[in-house]
Amino acid sequence: MPLSRNERAPLVTDAIPPALRQRGANQRQMFAMCLAGALVLACFASSDTPDWAERLGDSSFDHQLRSIAGAWDSAMETLGLTGPHEALRAAMHRVLDWRWSE
Repeated sequence: MPLSRNERAPLVTDAIPPALRQRGANQRQMFAMCLAGALVLACFASSDTPDWAERLGDSSFDHQLRSIAGAWDSAMETLGLTGPHEALRAAMHRVLDWRWSE
């Protein structure tokens, strides 16, 4: 079966073969993956959220966002979901201390 024009000369020249390009995710799947990633970050990296909210500004919306971020962090800490983040942060501090102590 002969190849179509798009398969012979794709508009994008990024070295991805046409057969592999056709098996990629569609827009809904990409949106679902982004949403899942945001949810994982919201759960396991919540300890950085209050610090981020502190740097936003001084409007009434910013104050509401700070209280929401603090409540979210407290809820994730109560559920024990901040442990992996703290362990990773502690490991990185140990590696940096080890690197600079030599």
